[in-house]
Amino acid sequence: MTTKRSPRFRWLVSLLLFIVLETISLIMISESSFVQQLKINGAYMSVRGALAQAGSDIKYYFNLREVNADLSAENGTLLAELERYRASDICKDSAEVKYNYIPASIVANSTNNKQNFIIIDKGRRDGVKEDMGVVSPLGVAGVVSRVSEKYSYVISLLNVNQSISARIGKSGAFGPLFWDGKSASKAILADIPQHINISIGDTIYTSGYSTIFPPEIPIGTAGKSKIVRGTHKEIEVNLFQNFRTLKYVRVVKNRDKEELDNLIINDETGSK
Repeated sequence: MTTKRSPRFRWLVSLLLFIVLETISLIMISESSFVQQLKINGAYMSVRGALAQAGSDIKYYFNLREVNADLSAENGTLLAELERYRASDICKDSAEVKYNYIPASIVANSTNNKQNFIIIDKGRRDGVKEDMGVVSPLGVAGVVSRVSEKYSYVISLLNVNQSISARIGKSGAFGPLFWDGKSASKAILADIPQHINISIGDTIYTSGYSTIFPPEIPIGTAGKSKIVRGTHKEIEVNLFQNFRTLKYVRVVKNRDKEELDNLIINDETGSK
């Protein structure tokens, strides 16, 4: 004997089966979408990470090129000096003995003010004293102004109150070199006699006419010039050193500085 199910029962079973199948389908679609989203997010993060790494590598590469250029230029200068010693058959030149250098790293460096400064990680305990010169891989950085036990405050060359003695390589004419507070890549060489011939591109060096810096340190190249007060020339100097990328310097220790300074002071005061 067979039992006949009513159409209403069959409809209810079909509805329940439909709801179950629909639920399963929605769950599968939801899980598939979630997994797909994870894959997309994973791919996005991989691409983003790769781009960030590439950007970092490119930045490092260009910074490394600039650092290597500075080191290469400094090595070239040192090799040239060595060749001059060899050519003159002098093993112990007075400049070689007279100046010692204390390597230092820059802790702070301002370049956007009128009175810029540098702080280095060497101080009194390292032999640094006030009024010592500070040179960079590609020129002059500044002069030590204040010293603590571990650090030193340096008045930057990019300071309107700073001035050093510099000369033109070809003619030997010298004068004060200072920063006019305008471009961080340029300085001014003043008080050059009007009759001195100057060519754009002539190298400007430290003169050595002070107890702070040794002679023959390349500072930059001559640019345009103008006559001031009708008697002297002012020369725009394109600095070799980019102060915005400066990281390492050397403090100049002149062994004879104290003796020379005493002679100058005695001469100014009229002492015998």
